[in-house]
Amino acid sequence: MVEGGLSPNRIELESQILCASLRQSWAQDDVHGVIVVAKQLCELFPDLITPLASLANQPTNLYDYFGMRCDASQEVVVSCYFQTINNFLHNYNAYEKADEYRMLLDAGYILRKPRLRLSHDLVVVRNWLLQNAAIPIDGTIDFLETVREKVLQPVLDTEPIQLPQLVHLMERAQIIGSPEVLALTNQTKLAPEVPIEDLILSAGYVTETELKSLQFAEYLFRQGKITMPQFMVAMYDERNTGIRMAESLQIRGWLETEVK
Repeated sequence: MVEGGLSPNRIELESQILCASLRQSWAQDDVHGVIVVAKQLCELFPDLITPLASLANQPTNLYDYFGMRCDASQEVVVSCYFQTINNFLHNYNAYEKADEYRMLLDAGYILRKPRLRLSHDLVVVRNWLLQNAAIPIDGTIDFLETVREKVLQPVLDTEPIQLPQLVHLMERAQIIGSPEVLALTNQTKLAPEVPIEDLILSAGYVTETELKSLQFAEYLFRQGKITMPQFMVAMYDERNTGIRMAESLQIRGWLETEVK
């Protein structure tokens, strides 16, 4: 699930293995296998599965739009997408069938992006498990008595972990929420050797430029030069107006211009 030109790390390699296993089990209608792997993926990426209560309608299986199996490789996904789009444009006028055309474009974009595809898979798989009465009606991906045949060791230990201030700043700036914090916590437990900055960038929570601003904010807090409300306002400016955080602090008179 490597994106943005980053080299694969332990988290990325682990996710690739788990994703392949999830899709293979799903394609084989292996309920037990799906639950085992989906549970591990939900621990690593709790930010990628939409809360059940927020879904107004049953999720759509986007693979059906392109006539492909759920365990298709990324190469097959791309090939089927372009073939479907070409066939559509050959047979229909995109302006006259704009809604259908946009639907195909959106579906293809989701399936071609590894993180979006995994998010789609987890949501659709959860619905499939609910239809098979394999998980509780609250959508929790766990074992019912009928499939609780073997005791699985948890993927992650329960020891508390202290995330760096960088994550706290992202949460206070409303860049991430509780699911993302939990994802970073679990991923750090699994692969403590991977820098938190790599995890943040690979998840796409911020850009490299925004990450540098957040790291600069860490420095300013250590020096006692800014307050949390000032940081939150300046970070909002960067994400919504294009003004860099440091520049916003200076313009508002909260940071001396000689601070680098």
